[in-house]
Parts: sequence; structure tokens; C-alpha cells
Amino acid sequence: MKRSILVCMVLLVAALTSPIKAQAIDVVTGNNYFPYSDERLPNGGLGTLLVTAIIEKMGVPVTVTFLPWDEGYQQTLSGRFVATFPYIKTPEREANFLYSDELFTVRPYLFTNFERATGVTQASDMIGKTLCVPKGWEVDAYLSEYAKSGQMRVYNKTGVGGCFKLLSEGKVDAVSIDRFLGTIAARSINSAPWFKARRLAIDASPNYLIVPKSMPGADRWIARFNEARQELRNDGTIANLTNSYFEAYKQD
Repeated sequence: MKRSILVCMVLLVAALTSPIKAQAIDVVTGNNYFPYSDERLPNGGLGTLLVTAIIEKMGVPVTVTFLPWDEGYQQTLSGRFVATFPYIKTPEREANFLYSDELFTVRPYLFTNFERATGVTQASDMIGKTLCVPKGWEVDAYLSEYAKSGQMRVYNKTGVGGCFKLLSEGKVDAVSIDRFLGTIAARSINSAPWFKARRLAIDASPNYLIVPKSMPGADRWIARFNEARQELRNDGTIANLTNSYFEAYKQD
């Protein structure tokens, strides 16, 4: 671990003091978070595209690695990678990581299987039912109280695709997820109409790049990242990248 931290410290110092000659910054993300992060997507997904553009704006080359989410998270915490993304804020993560400014925001929809008539039209209808939460994810705020009180069961032993397979089989009652991501996952199970997506709350989940607090120079690096991000927002680059990406992947 000490060696990993030393390597990342050298990279950070190079990035902050001599960007033209700097070695590539190593960052890590994961798969199956459509359309934001997946190595099968163009540019690795919208989130990967934005992070790459921001770091390159800092004058630093970047190398993006795709790993299982838990593995990438732990390797970033141990110092193998400078940063990982995209993540939402939780108390546990905030204790160990510095957060960038917001990369993008995901607004959750509740997906149900209308063929099985679960009768879920509002959040309280999930009482007595089972919500599938992809492994490593958090229960969205509008449903969290039902989960904490035990009024709603939570199954979190599979990924996004697994949750929608269980939903299609009637083994869970709902999945709360970004509409774009959920629609892709549902259609991958069955292209025929079988699901309904409802917006039941005004909740939104900002997603961020995170850097371990234990990394020497982390606070300075995240400040540089945020400055570069703001420059790209101000000149319209982030809006253009986002709009063009969603235009290419818009739903019928």
C-alpha cells in the first residue's frame, strides 16, 4: 500500500507542477452503468467522456481502467488509482474520500412489471414488497425509510441486469434506477413491452469523481479538477458533450 501511495504521489506532483511532461493519471470506473460508464460504450460512457475531458483540460494525460465496482473502489482507497467515478455521496464514502463537484445527476424511476400487476403507483405501495437494489448501490432516498423500518424488503445480491431478470420473473416487485439505464436493462431481458417506469419522487442523485483523502496532494488535485470542470462548463463543452451523447442514445 505504501508503494502504491508513493507512485500516486509522484503522479500527483507531476500533474500539479509540470503538466506538459506529466505521466498519465490512472483512474478507474466500472461497467453496466449505462449510459454513464461501460467499456462497451463509445468513449466508455458519458461519465468517462466527461472525466477524461476534464483531466485533459488540466493538461494531464489520463488512463481509464474498467474493473468490478468493489475492486476499483478498494484499489483507489489503497492508492493504486488516483480517483474513481461515478459515485454518489454516502457517510462512509465521505469519511474516506474527497468529492469533486457534480459530474451529472441521475433521477430515479421506479420500474415495475406491469404484466404481473404489482399495483405500485406511489412510494408507499412498496410496503410489504421487495425492491431489488444492484449490489453496491444505495436505496434511493424516497424509499429508504421503508427499507430502514423493515416495511419493504431489499434484495441486493445481484447487479443491474440481475435485478431486471428477477423483475421479469416476478421474484422482486420493483427496481429504482435511472430511466435511461433501466430502460436499456429491461429491454435487454425482453424487447417486448413488459415494464413500466414511474417518477414517484423529486429525488435526484448527483454523481461525482472521488479521491482518497489519504493520497498526498489530494485536496490540491481535486481543486484543480474542479477548476477544469468549471472552465468546460463555462465554455459550453460539458453541455455540448452531454447533449450530443444523449442525442446519439435517445429513446425511441
